[in-house]
Amino acid sequence: MGYRCLCCGYLTLPVPDREAIGYICPVCFWENDVSLKKHTHKSACNHGMTLQEGEKNFIAFGACQKRLAKYVREPKEEEIPPYYA
Repeated sequence: MGYRCLCCGYLTLPVPDREAIGYICPVCFWENDVSLKKHTHKSACNHGMTLQEGEKNFIAFGACQKRLAKYVREPKEEEIPPYYA
């Protein structure tokens, strides 16, 4: 089982988020930014977008940014946390 992506919540990270430097989630396309301290801080890895903005975009568009929606995929069964089922 993977570790939770901070943007979409699916278990797509191969290691805990503090260790997943630069990992891009295949479900939401958020690039994991280990330097973020709060959801409202701008992420240099994500072109200045905040994690809060990425989460809202994922809900609205299925990706952290609308323009990236063409690159994402549905979560695999094993990536869906028990509380999502």
